[in-house]
Amino acid sequence: MRLENKVTIVTGGASGIGRATAEKFAQEGARVVIADLNVEGAEGVAKSLSGSGHLAFACDVTDSARVREVCAAVVDTCGTIDVLMNNAGVDRVPGDGFDEAIARREPPILHMTDEAIHKMYAIHAYGAMYFVRGVLPSMLAAGSGSIINVSSIAGLSGMGTPAYAGAKAALLGLTKSLAREVGPAGIRVNAICPGVIATPMTAGVADAMIEPMVRATPLRRQGDARDIADAAVYFASDESGFVTGQQLSPNGGIIIP
Repeated sequence: MRLENKVTIVTGGASGIGRATAEKFAQEGARVVIADLNVEGAEGVAKSLSGSGHLAFACDVTDSARVREVCAAVVDTCGTIDVLMNNAGVDRVPGDGFDEAIARREPPILHMTDEAIHKMYAIHAYGAMYFVRGVLPSMLAAGSGSIINVSSIAGLSGMGTPAYAGAKAALLGLTKSLAREVGPAGIRVNAICPGVIATPMTAGVADAMIEPMVRATPLRRQGDARDIADAAVYFASDESGFVTGQQLSPNGGIIIP
């Protein structure tokens, strides 16, 4: 098994890509820690995973104090942290201005509130940095570790609202900078940029928006959360031992750099 005895944290692991990744990590022998606002969902996933010793914590990734508590609890219980997957995210927040923009045929940013902008960056960019700060002491002590940041094709191409695309692009900058900073300590940092993936988060998106993107995808289908989980296993495992500062985009070919 490729992740045998590795302690892994998956943020936003109660559903979608996070859940699929938690399941795949467990199948590969990892001890999985799920951090999610939905603690009941996180606990349910942890109990359903193959193997034993999996944990679940209620955690708002925008709360730096809570993030520190979770990381400390994981080290106290498991002894170390080998892998962090910064996956928690949203595509919409209250006040994002998208509906108003559609109705008025104006750019969404004109209708986006300050609170919505701050929330989008707090969940994706700040939350990832808080967790990085929380896991690094353990990884530095071990002289190894893998950090995986889940960005998006929006971060690569500018698709989506400016706040969402900007926050996802920020994760790519974090990935590159952090890879240079902690590489000498044996810690790898990489990013996954999913394309159009069928998850509970995208289930509410109108078919009129999804279908044109699927038609524009050379493989002519939406991705599955397991497609992203497979990429996460690669970055988490020793198979990517000489890979850092990179971005992998399972997107069916809709974006070809």
